[in-house]
Amino acid sequence: MNRLSLRALQYFLEAARNKSVTAAARQLHISPASVSVAISDLEAELDIQLFVRQPARGMKLTPAGEVIVAEARSLLAHADEFQLRAGALGHSLEGELSVACFTNLGPVYFSNLLAQFCRIHPSVSVKIYVCDQQEILSGLVGGQYELAVTFDLDIPKHFEWLTLAVIPPQVVLPAKHKLANARRVSLERLASEPLILMDLPHTRDYFMSLFHGLHISPNLRFSSTNFEMVRTLVGNGLGYSILNLVPHSPSTYDGTRVRYVPIIENLRPLEVGCLSVGRVAQRRVAKAFIEYTRKYFADAAVSQAKQRAGLQKNGRRN
Repeated sequence: MNRLSLRALQYFLEAARNKSVTAAARQLHISPASVSVAISDLEAELDIQLFVRQPARGMKLTPAGEVIVAEARSLLAHADEFQLRAGALGHSLEGELSVACFTNLGPVYFSNLLAQFCRIHPSVSVKIYVCDQQEILSGLVGGQYELAVTFDLDIPKHFEWLTLAVIPPQVVLPAKHKLANARRVSLERLASEPLILMDLPHTRDYFMSLFHGLHISPNLRFSSTNFEMVRTLVGNGLGYSILNLVPHSPSTYDGTRVRYVPIIENLRPLEVGCLSVGRVAQRRVAKAFIEYTRKYFADAAVSQAKQRAGLQKNGRRN
């Protein structure tokens, strides 16, 4: 058996990431023929089929191909570490990293996190992909993304998870709602009012489970896959919603305002975390991103705690 080429593995991973030989070649700045030959040689060397070619729909990894993606990434990660330790890349952190972000987290947390990370590590090129949970899980398995910042929604056991923050659900009400200034509110009290549901794969099940756990049948009126659309519908007085993420501004895109009110019932919170495929060695650049993300959320938690303490202190004075 000939020794496998690291370059061939790199070409294979790029094809798996892009689901296309042509797109992979464009990313690698080489000819599509070079990518095709590398993949064919790899399949012959391993004696397995890595892709199913789908006319007009690109390429799909076979089950064996999904396993090889994880192993190839691990092997290349070890090669990167060897090169770094040998001093080939010096002391600065550089390279390319593909990170997926759950769609709702993007504007609330991820953009600011990414801006600060890039200021610290300007030689790292981060490719971001904004996705729903199903796209994140399949993209990690398929090698399109190396890491993801997302919620702990239906994550299979073979993934590796690092908790960054724990965020409880809150009721979102129009600013002029009679309960908008309440300290807490019960879902039972809102059960008859129109519900506006955040309706993405996995999120709909989470939010509906909050009602089902209390044996409440909500009055579902509207649903949307767009986070800000949900807030805007609430802001216009069309109902209430339940969300975990709290943007810095109470104003919505069309200028209406909403209020977030804690829920009386003890409901399952969501965790925000870093997600990756288990049993795959992480490259130095990925480790740096995870560590910075952990610090970012830890600092945010401290800042929020100080802010809450200040508000409570001012409230006692008043």
